[in-house]
Amino acid sequence: MRPTFLAFQTASRALAASQSLIDVTGNNIANVNTNGYTRQRVDLASISNSGYAEKYTVPGATVGLGVNVTGIGQIRDPFLDARFRAQASESAQYDTLLKGLSDLEGVFDEVETEGLQAELSNFINQLHTLSQTPSSKDIALVARTAAQKVTQMLNVYSDQTEQVRSQQIYDLSKVVIDTDFNTLVKNIADLNAQIRDELTHGNEPNELFDKRNVLIDELSNIVNIKVTTSPERISEDLTIENLHIAIQDPDGGPAIGIVQNGLYNTLSASLNGDNKMIIEINSSFGGYNGEITSQFSGGSISGYLDLINGKGTYANTTTIPSENTFRGTLYYKNAIDTFAKNFAKVLNELNDATPTDDATGNPLFMAQGDTNPETDPDEITAANITISAKWLEDSTYIKTTNVVLPAGGGDNILRMISALGSDLSFHRDANDALPVMFEGTMNEYMTGLIGELSLDVELNRNFADTAATVSNNLYASRESMSGVSLDEEGINLMAYQKTYNAAARYFNVLDEAVDKIINGMGLVGR
Repeated sequence: MRPTFLAFQTASRALAASQSLIDVTGNNIANVNTNGYTRQRVDLASISNSGYAEKYTVPGATVGLGVNVTGIGQIRDPFLDARFRAQASESAQYDTLLKGLSDLEGVFDEVETEGLQAELSNFINQLHTLSQTPSSKDIALVARTAAQKVTQMLNVYSDQTEQVRSQQIYDLSKVVIDTDFNTLVKNIADLNAQIRDELTHGNEPNELFDKRNVLIDELSNIVNIKVTTSPERISEDLTIENLHIAIQDPDGGPAIGIVQNGLYNTLSASLNGDNKMIIEINSSFGGYNGEITSQFSGGSISGYLDLINGKGTYANTTTIPSENTFRGTLYYKNAIDTFAKNFAKVLNELNDATPTDDATGNPLFMAQGDTNPETDPDEITAANITISAKWLEDSTYIKTTNVVLPAGGGDNILRMISALGSDLSFHRDANDALPVMFEGTMNEYMTGLIGELSLDVELNRNFADTAATVSNNLYASRESMSGVSLDEEGINLMAYQKTYNAAARYFNVLDEAVDKIINGMGLVGR
């Protein structure tokens, strides 16, 4: 006969389990607006009444000993977490690129402000006027002033492009890496140590898990990461999971660890001798010390590297295969330098009495600080191009004619106008025949460059919008599983209240049975 008081233990466990279900449901409802909170659940297990083998047993059916609360778990899907973090990394990369390219677009804006094309058109108009009265010093002075404005606009473009690049360098090195990344990996490692201690002592640190997951989500916005866990056996009846985070190799090679249990590796960013931004890892485990710039394929770090190091078609991938071919700040800086070199070369050669292939003896444009009368056009950049000292001293220094004519001949001015409006071959280096970066007029060159930048902005805006949509969908899917639904929790609360009432009613039934046995049985024969 089953012991009567054993049933009270079953009823007591039923009440305790129902109470735990109600408590966890209440905790979920209380944290419905808590950032990063993961919906919790009560893990229940049935208690068996029999062992594996019994020496003395009575054949027949046996009844269990009720229910046991084995733990308070969290409802999460590791696959959804991995997908969301990978998408967050991609979304952050495009957001970073879009912001940087939009800053560049503001530099080269020729719609809302009068930029280089407007100054170039004004210069050509003043040359037309000078061609009609080439002996006029006043008109020559106006033409020189118009040319000076072209050089000043080139200086401004170069300076502002460099400012955009400097801002990206500062944001990457001082904010994203020094402040955000290095702080996040340290905090995650500290949480790993706390979680390990709690698990070792038999506790369930669900709130610490939530804090760690929030930090890992933030880290995925910065870099492309891979999160793995490995079991560690503490004792015969206790096994815990250790968490590891690594930077995933975009080419499928071995990942580089950044967090391992309570250890973490930090990053540092700096410009090398080639004016290239490099990322180095400072390792406390794994032996990964050194440059790892090529390891970044997602996250805001990857976006900043593209903006800072991207040379586009100016990248010499034949000699240096690892050079960045994204059209970043270096590409647009080199593109405006190409314009300045070729612009100066064309007009300097037309102003030269004895032009050669690589030098001019009577330059209209020079590099700032250059006193060589035979200036090398490759020394000229958009940052340093300026009116030559002789032209500044004498506005009539510009050569108006190449033939012996009465005073006032303006055939050479017409050649300059024709050259500025004709198709030219824009070489990467003004002294080289190859490579040709563009073929067309001066205005077409700038129109093409600005159009190229606008397309880059629009393309990355589309990429960013698409990535954000996918990321939001994945977030919604994850929240549908891990987030708190008040409707669902309300239904659960009513169901668990009924189970609690049923368990209490079970006590009443057992009490009536015991009363019957004690007070209502064994009365015959008294």
